Amino acid sequence: MIGSGEDGFRSTLRNAALLILAASVFGRFLGLARDLAVAYYFGAGADTDAFFLANRLPTLVSVSIAGALTASLIPVFTQRYVVGKREEAWRLTVSMFNVTGLALLAFAAVCVVAAPWLVPLIGPGFDASTTERAVHLFRILMPLIVFAGLSGLATGVLNSMRKFGLPAVSTSLGTLVTLFVLLGSARAWGLTGLAIATTVGAATCFLVLVPQLLKSGLPYRPRIAWEDPGLRQVGGMIWPILLGSAVGAASTFADQVLGSFLEPGSISALSFSEKLFHLPLGLLVAAVAVPLFPLLSEHVARDEPELLKTHLGFSLRIIAFMLIPASLGLIVLRAPVVALLFEHGEFTAEDTARTAWALLFYSMGLFSYAGRDILTRVFYAYHDTRTPIGISVGAVVLNVGASIVLMQFLGVGGLALGTTIAFTANFGVLFYLLRRKIGPLGIVVLMRSFARIVVAAAVMSGAVWAIDRGLDGAVPSSNLGLAVRVAVAVAGGVVVYAAAAALGRLPEISELKGMLTSMRKGRGALPAGPVE
Repeated sequence: MIGSGEDGFRSTLRNAALLILAASVFGRFLGLARDLAVAYYFGAGADTDAFFLANRLPTLVSVSIAGALTASLIPVFTQRYVVGKREEAWRLTVSMFNVTGLALLAFAAVCVVAAPWLVPLIGPGFDASTTERAVHLFRILMPLIVFAGLSGLATGVLNSMRKFGLPAVSTSLGTLVTLFVLLGSARAWGLTGLAIATTVGAATCFLVLVPQLLKSGLPYRPRIAWEDPGLRQVGGMIWPILLGSAVGAASTFADQVLGSFLEPGSISALSFSEKLFHLPLGLLVAAVAVPLFPLLSEHVARDEPELLKTHLGFSLRIIAFMLIPASLGLIVLRAPVVALLFEHGEFTAEDTARTAWALLFYSMGLFSYAGRDILTRVFYAYHDTRTPIGISVGAVVLNVGASIVLMQFLGVGGLALGTTIAFTANFGVLFYLLRRKIGPLGIVVLMRSFARIVVAAAVMSGAVWAIDRGLDGAVPSSNLGLAVRVAVAVAGGVVVYAAAAALGRLPEISELKGMLTSMRKGRGALPAGPVE
């Protein structure tokens, strides 16, 4: 029997999950529409390779900085906010915004100037014309790191105050703006229009958050409180986290370097398959993971290790329940899904085959990817940034080594498989070290739950394969036929998985039902305040 602390956790998580799930579904479909437009107008050849390579550095830098700011500020902000030191919490936040904005502006300016030397480092296999194209696009895209970094900081602060709605929707609004600008400029400006659209979308994500920050109490002033010990505390945490993110980004850059030596279109295939890989993560996991970190940070701040372990186990089980069947489903339906979504306009059947091949190996790492991020955030909640960094270094070495070997036999699929191997090893080592740090994590319960989930998902994947094989050739090979084939297979898989999970008496079914029931009935919260 779990006490009132558990009830508060579940209630807060459910309410936040409702908001984030709705926003994530909307945002992911908008993102998919954007990716469909990119595939339709530009295909997956050398020119799109140039765009994806140019977009890789600013995207990774912005994601790394946003994640580091969130992971380092939330524990310090929450520690002050929950004990009533709100003025100190806000003063720290203002200083962080100013420091972050100035640092990112300077970094972006340096990168724009140094673009002709930076771009060839991550695409050495490109010819001169492709490199020149990438440099041009890179300079247009680089300013987005300023907006993305500030957006990540704003999101972390608002989430710490139980304000999950607008931060979740802001990404969708940014994607919508990107899509509109892209559709209006693709014919006239080509990939330059896509780069402009991407940067404008990033700016939108941040600007829509500013009013809620001010309304929540942010007393913005153009000053930095260097004397604030919290600023030094955050600074001491953020550098190791950034280093860890840089180590993680090294794997992606290695894929870029290695991919540039493969046939034209390989980097584009990696990028399109990676987007499909992230689709179930955004649809299914964000609703659990986003509100989880502030809540775990509160358990650490209030010295509640048992509640932390209980809630961590609950989150891992729920994520496994959603992602393991999604992983197997993507593996079985990879070819028709890629063809249905992307094989239009300039995107050819050859592009489909290459993208589906990479997706096969990416899909194997869905749970490991999500689980790794959850466990990393627990270490951050304990202000331990060194452990995840050390493990990330080993994972990068493993990823690069495995990718170099596997690409010789599997081409672009070898790069994806190397990444999956690194995700899985990273997750396993993090779990082991976390157990040593805070004690038993209920591994017997987790393994029993995972085993039953795998069995139910295997039954589902068999049914999906049978449905897909039965419909292949029975329906026309048109877009409508592909849509029917994928839709029927997915619907059948959901029904079979639900039935298999019910027969296996998986507790996650009742827990998900409870979450949905709670979402319908009302809103609960922890003492710090309501979810918004």
